[in-house]
Amino acid sequence: MEQNSLNSIKIYDFVLRNLKPLIFIAILAFIVSLIIAILLPSKYRATVILFPATSESVSKSLISENQTSKGLLNFGTAEEVEQFLQVLYSDEIRKRLTKKYNLFEHYDIDSTQKYPFTRLNKKYQENISFRRTEFLSIEIEVFDKEPKFASDMANDIADFADSTINKMQRERASQAFKLVSNEYFKAISDLNFIQDTLGKLRDLGVFNYEAQSEVYSDAYAQAIAKGNKEGVRELEEKFKILAKYGGAYQNFNEMVTNEAKRISLLKQKFTEAKIDAVQNIPHKFVVSKAEVPEKEYYPIRWLVVLSGVLSALMFGIIILAFAELLKKKRYSIVTGT
Repeated sequence: MEQNSLNSIKIYDFVLRNLKPLIFIAILAFIVSLIIAILLPSKYRATVILFPATSESVSKSLISENQTSKGLLNFGTAEEVEQFLQVLYSDEIRKRLTKKYNLFEHYDIDSTQKYPFTRLNKKYQENISFRRTEFLSIEIEVFDKEPKFASDMANDIADFADSTINKMQRERASQAFKLVSNEYFKAISDLNFIQDTLGKLRDLGVFNYEAQSEVYSDAYAQAIAKGNKEGVRELEEKFKILAKYGGAYQNFNEMVTNEAKRISLLKQKFTEAKIDAVQNIPHKFVVSKAEVPEKEYYPIRWLVVLSGVLSALMFGIIILAFAELLKKKRYSIVTGT
């Protein structure tokens, strides 16, 4: 305890001995820090908080009979949060922002100089960031010297991510829609051909192979029993036609049933693919849109000044203490004590 008291007294005595230079250092540091704080460019912070939506296709959510459907109104899982973040970090978003906001000019980057895109990317990373929160939401953070610029860019980043996801999904869904469309209309064409063929067979008098065979057999037996030779000849001709085309009629009739089932399935796929190919539903739930910040976020000027003064005083004390110690050692050497 006494040792601590002695140390405190020594420090106090040291400060009193060097009070004038320390005051000078503090005043000088205050002036320099104040100038630096004033000259430091202001930066405003704008943020967007959003939840990614489930990545399930629109058609599956709306018209599919699948009971495992997540639904369009559910928030995304951790995996879907990571996927949304990857889109936010994509070159597509950066290029669209660069074009819309003319970031080369805004960040004072000469595109004719060496490595302009490297410098732009560095500025982009310094001023724009994305992070996943503990609640599985995403925070988009934008810093800029202009408050409205920061808020507009933050909101546009969220919208650009949404449209980029829609664009990627529509490109894929459009290819699927083309494939399903080709199969669907080909199946309809095949069914029409089969039905036309059945119509021609009906024109020949073939309607139902089994039923007609039974009816013709009964009529043929009666005609023979009655000695109706004309009736027998007519029935024999009908038997020949039925024997020639009856099997084909049965085959085509089964094909109609099978094609109708196939078309029913394809129609469902066709409808789903069409919805997915043209959908433009948002893939995010925006909890908090970016508002124009009223107050600068950085620098905290009083903190810059205070830090500068305290740092200068600490450095000054160390230098003065070292100088005093060096002076004492020299005196000891000269006096031999």
